Amino acid sequence: MVQFMGYRKLFKPLYAPLISAFFIMAVGAFAIYNASQDFWILDYRLSYIVPISANTGIVFVLAGLALGLRSLEIAGRVAQTVVATLAGMLALFVTVAGFSALASHFFGADIVGIERLLSNLDIQRKLPLTTAPLTAAGFILAGFSLLLLNYRNARGHYPSEYTSFLLAGVMGIPLIGHIYNVMSIDELDSAETMAPFISIIFFILAVGMLSARPTHRLMSLWNSTSPGGPLLRRLLPNSLLLLVVLDFAIKWGVQNRWYDADKASPLLILLSYSLLFIMFCRTAALLNREYEGRQKGEAALAESNALLRAVSDNTPDAIFVKDRSGHMIFANPAKLRLLGKEREQVIGSLSENLYEDPADAERVIQEDLSVLVEGRPKVFETTTKYPAGVRTLHSTKAPWLNAEGQIMGLVGISTDITERKRMEDSLKAHETQLEALVAARTFEVSELIGHLETTREEEKRAIARELHDDLGAALTALNMHLSLIFQQMPAEPRFTERSFKIKALLSSITDATRRIQNGLRPDKLDVFGIKIAIAEQAAEFEKYSGIVCNVSLPDDQLVYAPRVDIALFRMVQEALNNIAKHAQATHVDVVLDDTDDEIMLTVRDNGIGIPMEKATNVGTHGLRGMRERAGYLGGFVKVSSAAQGKGTMIVVVIPKTAANTQVATEHAVEAGN
Repeated sequence: MVQFMGYRKLFKPLYAPLISAFFIMAVGAFAIYNASQDFWILDYRLSYIVPISANTGIVFVLAGLALGLRSLEIAGRVAQTVVATLAGMLALFVTVAGFSALASHFFGADIVGIERLLSNLDIQRKLPLTTAPLTAAGFILAGFSLLLLNYRNARGHYPSEYTSFLLAGVMGIPLIGHIYNVMSIDELDSAETMAPFISIIFFILAVGMLSARPTHRLMSLWNSTSPGGPLLRRLLPNSLLLLVVLDFAIKWGVQNRWYDADKASPLLILLSYSLLFIMFCRTAALLNREYEGRQKGEAALAESNALLRAVSDNTPDAIFVKDRSGHMIFANPAKLRLLGKEREQVIGSLSENLYEDPADAERVIQEDLSVLVEGRPKVFETTTKYPAGVRTLHSTKAPWLNAEGQIMGLVGISTDITERKRMEDSLKAHETQLEALVAARTFEVSELIGHLETTREEEKRAIARELHDDLGAALTALNMHLSLIFQQMPAEPRFTERSFKIKALLSSITDATRRIQNGLRPDKLDVFGIKIAIAEQAAEFEKYSGIVCNVSLPDDQLVYAPRVDIALFRMVQEALNNIAKHAQATHVDVVLDDTDDEIMLTVRDNGIGIPMEKATNVGTHGLRGMRERAGYLGGFVKVSSAAQGKGTMIVVVIPKTAANTQVATEHAVEAGN
């Protein structure tokens, strides 16, 4: 396949002339071989079937070879020169052979020496070596046609076409003569006559030479798809064929004595005129139909063009078309206004001549090149400097393809979005301002929430301190005084029972006071830190709720800012209170993880679970308080429940940077105080 494709790239043959050349060479070679052998087919000597002499066969072989070489389009200048030279030499030999045959016939001089060469080979016993004058004239015309195949005169005519037509016409003379019995076929050995078979070979040679150059003037008319071409191809063969058939019909009528011979000529003229009139009428009707169809097509095309022109001229979008080399071949008024130039200045110009800034021109060239290389539509949004100012365009560029799918250039449509971009930029600026304002207000609210939480915790600490210092001391003193009084009272049952009740009540008041104090501000949080506080809170939760509570805490010592410690403790406290109230759980896990980047508190239970609508409900005070505390510290709270009856998990994440920042801030405040 690779070799075949390489051959197709090297040789571009024209098949019709090659077939003619091959047929002519085969006939010539067969004639040469037939001249030296004696073949019979069905009691007929083969030389009677192909009545061509050996020297005529040699010239036919050379003419066919020259036509074949002329029909090849070979790549490469050197190869083209070699093939053209060889074909010219062969055509020159054919011409000289024709002149030699004429000279031998009229003057007895064998210039080329073909007849003398064949005489030495002793093959003249089969066929005569002499060439008929008409055959020699055919070789002269064929040689000239092959020599002048590519020559064009100053008026644009190709002489080879006329000599080829002349060859076909001259060779038609003996053929028609044999058909009308003007020449006798029995006179084959006569040098004055030419066999019909040779006329046919010359006719095929003439057709091959004409078809070898289908783009020349006369052949282009014959091969044209315009009305003249089909008319010529239809009318000329039909006319010739009808005239021949009509002539034979008239002669057949004379032979059968249907009318006299003197009436044959008028009858032939009358019938010929009638048939030609009918043919021309049909041709005229065909031309009328084609013309009317073309008029309708042109009207539809004109209407379509007018519509496209109206759309192109009245649209505010810039429409343009460029060829492959980047030259502008179409620009609508919007494009011209955008460029600030006249149509004559734009059409045919390159991009570097249309834009003020060379950087803009280079960018447009690269955009066009990418569309042509990739062969697909692309969208660009660019800001370009124009005479009217800087404009932002939204452009769509697509390849321009012909009927064969080849890229001829590109088509583009550009929409001016400058005002829209300005509005978008203005909206973005307003959005940025609004986001900054919201962020500032959010920060202020967060600071306010933090301040409120701090104030509340300070109030709780103050109340807890007063409970510890005042009420606790008073209860302790009361307990001591009552103990002395109980020791001095008589050991009577009524006094003993009353003293037990008083002691129990006093112990209950003391426990309630301690529980309220721990709820307001656990002493162990300030003294021992967050780990001990969470562990004590879990133990107390397990004691009063009856729910097993496991605590997992880091082994390392945890040092956080007081705000972080109280926030973590309060969130554990709130989560355990919610579990005790709503979860119906039997087991709770409290896990505190401390990593390099964040603090993660996880509280999960095996209760009934929480519906997702409640998990995301901002009206739930417990969860809302947890989210506010975490948000103030830069963190977040995530509540999840796998399914109803599968428990709930609350995860609190606080960034370590926020915790460290809080530590540094509070230490600075304490140092200032």
